[in-house]
Parts: sequence; C-alpha cells; structure tokens
Amino acid sequence: MNAWEVEELVIEVAEHLDGFTPLIRAGHPAYLIGPAGARLVVHPLWSQRGRIRVLGVYPDGSRSVLPDQKRHEITVTAARGAASIAKRIERRLLPRYRDDLATCRERLAARAAQDGTRAELVEAIAELLPDATLTENERATVIRWRLGATFGTFTVHGGAATTIQIHAADRELTERIADAVNHRAS
Repeated sequence: MNAWEVEELVIEVAEHLDGFTPLIRAGHPAYLIGPAGARLVVHPLWSQRGRIRVLGVYPDGSRSVLPDQKRHEITVTAARGAASIAKRIERRLLPRYRDDLATCRERLAARAAQDGTRAELVEAIAELLPDATLTENERATVIRWRLGATFGTFTVHGGAATTIQIHAADRELTERIADAVNHRAS
C-alpha cells in the first residue's frame, strides 16, 4: 500500500468509527482523531504487503508521567475493507487503549495541578529572596540563595517544600520564610 491508499482507507474507516474523524496532512502519517483525545496513527506495513498497523498514541509529555505505558496496536489486512477494519479497531484496540489513555490524562492533569502549586510556592519564596537562583527540572525546583552570611536552599516537589536548608539566619528571616511556606502549603 502506498501513502495515498492508506489515506483513502483512513477516511473510509473514520466513517465506521463513532466519533472519529480522519486527519490527513501531506508528508505525515494518517490519523484517526477520536473522543477524549484518542489519536490512532495508521501506517502501512512495508514488510507485509496489504497490511496496516493501527497504533494508539498518548499525549505529548506522557512518557514522564507513565514511563511504563503499554503500547496499543493491531495489524489488519487492508483488503478486508473499512467496515471490517473499524470493527477490529473497536474490538481489539480501543477498549484497553481508552482505559490507559484516561489514566494518562488523569495523571497529566494531576501533574499540571502540582506544577501550578509548585510555581506559586517558588514565586512566594523568590519574592522573599530576590537574588535567588532557580534550577528547574520535571520533578523539582531548587532555589539557592544568599543574603550576606546567610544562605540556603529550598527544594520544592509538586507544591510542597520537601527540603529546606538555612544556614546562619536570624530569627526574623526564618519566621518570614516559615510563614510564606506555611501560607502557600495550606
């Protein structure tokens, strides 16, 4: 099968899958876009003439949330026709893919909420310590700061300060930082 034949087949299969529409772009694989963010990519199997692979795709950024995601794919003979292919997708691919996709979306939403909370706490601490330096990665933000002889670090994971180190701080600064952290954490 060539790319044009796959694109035509995807358009026909979409007519038989409830809620799915084809997405065809020149130079890109053909997709079936469905409800709740479902995306199925359709490729010809070059090593097996007349067969196609249908693969369920997860949202961008989901590998870090679900590193052990299951791969959901089937292969079918294109000659069976669009209605038969749609039935096989519905029966063999979609049930488990939809469940895992829903789990993935829930975890991405939870991660986004944690990142928002973490950003608020980092902002509050940075306001107290204007010359602080920030180092961020997917899992944490590290704030390093120095005020004269006083210095320290905050490591913020998902909205809660998990590690606070303060060296040579006076009582006023310690209380201001504790109040800010307590206020944002509650």
